[in-house]
Amino acid sequence: MINTIVVPIDGSDHANRAIEIAGDIAAKFDAKVIIVQALLHGASISEIRDLYGPEGDPEVLKEIETLEDAMLSAVSADMATVPVPIPSEILRRVGDQISQRAKEICEGKGAKFVSTLVVDGKPADNVVAIAEHEKADLIVMGRRGLGNISGLLMGSVSHKVSHLAECACMTVK
Repeated sequence: MINTIVVPIDGSDHANRAIEIAGDIAAKFDAKVIIVQALLHGASISEIRDLYGPEGDPEVLKEIETLEDAMLSAVSADMATVPVPIPSEILRRVGDQISQRAKEICEGKGAKFVSTLVVDGKPADNVVAIAEHEKADLIVMGRRGLGNISGLLMGSVSHKVSHLAECACMTVK
């Protein structure tokens, strides 16, 4: 019997597919779904902008545009871009937006009990800790996330979670 499902998300296509599958499973078993979104510290400002989307808070969109402008103006003489740190508050607002969209998708699949958590720290460690705390029966996660290293068979977060978690893990693509 499946009572609790944890779903780590990052806004990627694989994570969105994981949400759909988790919603289907939760509807069948009347299970609780806990959506976990770890702040996207490693994402570029353009990825953050795309994930937040045009429907977000105009004030946050303006802050993201300001950061993009700062990054573009901080180009060194050899035309290499200088990374501009993204404030945690913006990452949290983006995480809230991604989580809300995921919750709506999950509920649209028939899940009745869906909650969201936006956390800071190492994604895999957070997912495993939450799954243990909630006594999850299943973790459903995308096989690959937003990571920009192509060619890997499985993303590092999903790989680590599958090795550390005590419950069943399902990776989807």
